[in-house]
Amino acid sequence: MPRVTEEKVWAGTEASLHAALDAEEARATRMAAGDRISDKDRETPRLLSVDADGVATISVKGPLTNDGDAIWNEWMGMTGYPEIRDAMISAATDTSVQHIILDIDSGGGAVSGVDDTAKLIRLVHDNVKPVTAFTDGSMYSAAYWLGSSAGEVYASKAAGMGSIGVIATHMERSEMLKEAGIGVTVVRAGKYKALANGVEKLSEEGKAQIQAGVDAAYKIFVGHVAEMRGKSYEFADSVMAQGREFYGQAGADAGLVDGIKSFDQVMSDVKRNLVDPSIKTAYTPGKQTSGLRVEKDNGENGMGMKVRKALSEQDIAALAAGATLEADQAPGTGTQAETDVAAQVEDVEVSAQVETSDEASAEGTGVGQAAEVDASAGALKFVADQLKAAQDELVASKIEASKLKDKLEMLEAVVEPLKDIAAKATNNMRVALGGSLIDMSASSPAQILAEHVAVSASFASKFKVGGVSATNVEEQVKKPAVGASHMARVNAARYSK
Repeated sequence: MPRVTEEKVWAGTEASLHAALDAEEARATRMAAGDRISDKDRETPRLLSVDADGVATISVKGPLTNDGDAIWNEWMGMTGYPEIRDAMISAATDTSVQHIILDIDSGGGAVSGVDDTAKLIRLVHDNVKPVTAFTDGSMYSAAYWLGSSAGEVYASKAAGMGSIGVIATHMERSEMLKEAGIGVTVVRAGKYKALANGVEKLSEEGKAQIQAGVDAAYKIFVGHVAEMRGKSYEFADSVMAQGREFYGQAGADAGLVDGIKSFDQVMSDVKRNLVDPSIKTAYTPGKQTSGLRVEKDNGENGMGMKVRKALSEQDIAALAAGATLEADQAPGTGTQAETDVAAQVEDVEVSAQVETSDEASAEGTGVGQAAEVDASAGALKFVADQLKAAQDELVASKIEASKLKDKLEMLEAVVEPLKDIAAKATNNMRVALGGSLIDMSASSPAQILAEHVAVSASFASKFKVGGVSATNVEEQVKKPAVGASHMARVNAARYSK
């Protein structure tokens, strides 16, 4: 059976791609056999858990797909983007939740659906409740796409992260079909229609079509990471992306994560920094503050098809203002819900205006205090901006230092052999000029180079280009040196005869 996922753009490791392909084949086989599965009886999102301290944990594990079938994904060890959205909205609208943690261990997944999910994560963090991402396993590609959307991102010492890149695979079966005696004729209307199909040889135009899609997805990916991590596109592309994989501290040095921590440390820090402990309540499954399990049967294959949930602008405004959504409201799905939310927001705004008016009329110091607060806020923002710029410079310096270290190690690996070559060449020229060999083993590279330059000048003046020196240094080294007294004895012996 053809694997349809293989034709899609994928933001993940090869292992996660093959796992998703296998799962898709298994699902198609089960459906063909008449199996039907549904999770419409599940009361709470399977990815979400909330503890008594008001910290919600959303588990993001395995290959990521754009399939929201929770039971199937759970059975195959995958996570669907609709499931993550479902869990995010549940946590955002649950008044017992004060902080959301994304617990990630994934090699990435499909590009389709990831950007919308990542934007929802940031939307919740910026407007409703803080979101922190953590991995003690893998946070690669699409998984990092999601994780980078959190307000803070942490990893354990041995965790892997990054792999910011996009791939697409193309499997061409024309030869296999030909051997099986199957002929396929493609008739198309539209020059570029389905150029990269699996029954024709992949043309240059078809390959370019795939490449264009991959490049477009890559730019969106890198742009999102740059925005979320407060970097320029150029920095994210050249330092963080290009498919590089980082481990532990290397990921922190490159700016992918905010620090190295264990899960226990992250959880402890989150709980220590909870702003208002008065709203902590015990979590009871099925008692969230909004009705998120809106479903309908599509009437075609008997499988439950969930309606995609979303947070409207009114929902976000109400939650940010401290209002709650009623249990029988589906976020952003009804006129009455929007009216109620708007009324809640208006009540909050009116209360705030009344309180401000009362304070101003009671004492005339409110304006001065507000000015002081504004001045303090401006000063804090200036300091924060300066700190961020300094951190960026520090990261860039660390990366440059790492490059220089690699360059130094490379130079050290070749300098000793070059010293030997230069020393031997210098001695060769010295002997050719009638001099003697000298020991340069203790000389520095600079000293050897200086000696080589000096001898080379004399050698070049005596032996012009194209000339030949018959002196063989190796032979001279092997022959014992002949002294003047020895030559006198030899000559005396010769003449006495």
